[in-house]
Amino acid sequence: MSLPTLNGTARLIDNPELRFSAQGKAVVRVRLAFNARRKDDSGQWVDGDSFFIDGKAFDQHAERIAESLEKGMEVVVAGRLKTDQWTNREGEKRSGPSLLLDAIGPSLRYATARVEKAGGSGSGKRQAMDAARQASSREGLEDPWGSPPGGQSAGSWGGDEPPF
Repeated sequence: MSLPTLNGTARLIDNPELRFSAQGKAVVRVRLAFNARRKDDSGQWVDGDSFFIDGKAFDQHAERIAESLEKGMEVVVAGRLKTDQWTNREGEKRSGPSLLLDAIGPSLRYATARVEKAGGSGSGKRQAMDAARQASSREGLEDPWGSPPGGQSAGSWGGDEPPF
């Protein structure tokens, strides 16, 4: 059996959050809001029910998402739903849904986009991210993703938010 899929149009409610594991693996989190917006009888837009979920991607896909998307953008997404499980600081087991992103890109309904083939010379933002990653590994800076906070054991990240 496979994980259930989710395809749709959402809005980014925060800028993509790019992190790197202790092994240098890129991980991005994007906070997505799906909204059933419609016009009422008087022609005014009314917000309907909303569904919020964290989307995640890894490696080059993660870096490209962080480089290309920003808060407020309407995006088209395709991914697989899964349940994250973690233990909070009080030792309570928590769980919540997340979306493993197979594809994400700007919606062209109200915007335009210029597509560049990945692997070229890269933008200044990407070069800055690469430089920061190299500097932190050279200088031995503490990587918040390398070990759990406060010296806790793996699997007990704490808090009510799931770990990346």
